[in-house]
Amino acid sequence: MLDVSKKKKRSARHGRLWLAIFALALAAGIGAAALWMNQPQEPVEEHAHETSGTLAAYTPAQVARLAVTLRSGESWAATQTAEGVLTLEDDPSYEVSAAMAQRLLDAAGSVSYQEVLTEDPVEYADRLGDFGLDVPRLVAEITYADGSVWVLRVGNTLSLQEDNAYYMTVDGDDRLFSLDKGTAEDLMVEKALLHPVTQPTLHKARFDRITFADGKGSTLAEWTLRGEIGGNAQDRWTLTAPAVYPADSESMATLLKNLENLRLGAYVGEATPENLAVFGFEEPRFVITIHQAAGSIGTTGVDGVYSVTDWPEDTFTMTIGGAKSDMVDYVLVGESIYITSHFTLEVFMDLDAASTLSCYTVPVALGNLRAMTIRTAAGESVYTVTRTEQVAENNELVTDNQGNVLYDLTCDVNGTPLPYAAFESAYNELLKVTVSGTLPKGWQATEAPHTTYVFEAVTGESYTLELVKFDAMHDAVLLDGNALFYLIRDGMAFRVE
Repeated sequence: MLDVSKKKKRSARHGRLWLAIFALALAAGIGAAALWMNQPQEPVEEHAHETSGTLAAYTPAQVARLAVTLRSGESWAATQTAEGVLTLEDDPSYEVSAAMAQRLLDAAGSVSYQEVLTEDPVEYADRLGDFGLDVPRLVAEITYADGSVWVLRVGNTLSLQEDNAYYMTVDGDDRLFSLDKGTAEDLMVEKALLHPVTQPTLHKARFDRITFADGKGSTLAEWTLRGEIGGNAQDRWTLTAPAVYPADSESMATLLKNLENLRLGAYVGEATPENLAVFGFEEPRFVITIHQAAGSIGTTGVDGVYSVTDWPEDTFTMTIGGAKSDMVDYVLVGESIYITSHFTLEVFMDLDAASTLSCYTVPVALGNLRAMTIRTAAGESVYTVTRTEQVAENNELVTDNQGNVLYDLTCDVNGTPLPYAAFESAYNELLKVTVSGTLPKGWQATEAPHTTYVFEAVTGESYTLELVKFDAMHDAVLLDGNALFYLIRDGMAFRVE
């Protein structure tokens, strides 16, 4: 026990003396402080934490081995070959994708920190759980070509940091660091993300058949291109299941673009019987099949050089299995299983095929029309459009700014010349006609058509449109024998002024 001595009592005289001296000193101090505050002040140098340091500096090529363990318990290790390829340690035939390998090697190339938070381990040793370091989000063991090994243990984010850095310790170093977000998250990689993912080669210009089916193989919807790819293909799509009817060109343009943009996410595994069962492919939810015709596709490279590539006929199939979450689905392509954003797939899964049908009655654009035949009780009229290539004085074909050949257009009706401008005006009015509503399911015509139109395209397709009485005010519209819509009576009439 410490010995505490008692203080002796001072005399009153000495106390008054010291009180006077203290009062004088206090007054002098206040005056000096006032004088000092009115003088220009030199900035006071404050102590700051050590920031932005490097513990070990290496190049990506000097990373010999990288082992990663995640908080989930998943772990993997990869080694770098002399050729700069990362391969999995337990399966040397498994090459990490080039893009992912570059990302990992860049992050592991040097051991750096953003800031030293404390140099005294006593300040955090009993608080590892507060920093997420009791069970780290990431343990990265990096081995370099010279044999040195660095082990980084990365915890939670610094909630007070605007840049959202992570707490980090380094084996063999007593300090507590903050690690920048980019480096931390570049190393927090699940094994599935290491696998190379080859994106599907889809060219909407080569699509000629699209099929949506359920998991049992029953067709839900199918669209087929009439004629060859190219030209005005966007205007020549037809819904062929569950009904047959021309599709709307704008709706098809959107559908084709969305299909062309299908992308695969991370690789999950091979399509083994076990994996197919685990990831929901024993009873898949949806199947997308796209047939692509053989064709040539031109592209402009990053160097600005335009080149044309010939592609063979092929079929792409994507099967949608179970859901990993509300945002991610498992998909099967070929013999591999991947994850893909649910939001890109629900566009097709929720699509109502009827919403892609054309509400216009005329199926052939004027620029693609070769002939139109109209049959009524009064007789038959055949309108024929003739296109003659324009030839310059030097006997070369005349083209527009895009290189398209220009034509002189003429028209006749039953062999009698008709001013093309008059025919063009009347046909353009016909192109504006839209249906009025949808026929009852299973409706069948009980009378013969009172008006028939036959449209022949320069690309070889032919469409027959018939108008049959539906009720007192409307006509049913039968296109190639398929009755889906009705039209107000006399709503479709061809009148040449």
